[in-house]
Amino acid sequence: MPAVKLRVTISIDVDAADYLEAAEHQRRIEGHFTRLQAIYPVAEMEAKERRGPRVSRPQTPRTLVVTTGRMHAYD
Repeated sequence: MPAVKLRVTISIDVDAADYLEAAEHQRRIEGHFTRLQAIYPVAEMEAKERRGPRVSRPQTPRTLVVTTGRMHAYD
């Protein structure tokens, strides 16, 4: 009979005013995580900066270039 595997994901989104405040939150969470790791030694933690959606500049439409093969306009 196969063993049951369970993966638990905990997400914590933190809004911080600056990098110092963000680092303080991260240290606090790491403190909690070390206690969790004492019970579950293979536990992993990853912290990364999240940014909002990119704001792209509106692109101006390109002008259509028509090449007919004619070099000069004849009357």
